[in-house]
Amino acid sequence: MPEAKILMSREATIATFKIVGVGTFQQAGGFKTAYTQLLAEGVTDFIIDLGECEMLDSTLLGTILGLALKVRQSGTGKVHAIRLNEVVRSLFRGTGLDQIFEMTEPR
Repeated sequence: MPEAKILMSREATIATFKIVGVGTFQQAGGFKTAYTQLLAEGVTDFIIDLGECEMLDSTLLGTILGLALKVRQSGTGKVHAIRLNEVVRSLFRGTGLDQIFEMTEPR
């Protein structure tokens, strides 16, 4: 199973994380460090691009959830999960994460 890569880009107050491959606990720490820094720098909106993600393990999924909860607690901004394949979409539905994330493409 190939290890995932998480690619990050930023434009003003919007950051995009693109998960490529199979996302596991091995990327969770770096992902959390990156989003914590971005929040401290004033980023308010996050896009999680899952178009090239084959699967997520529970640790990385929980870390993504942690980001969504921090953004929700701040009262500003949103976290969008975009381009989910059926496997990942079903994982979001099965865990109730589809109720927490904006599942539509941001403007």
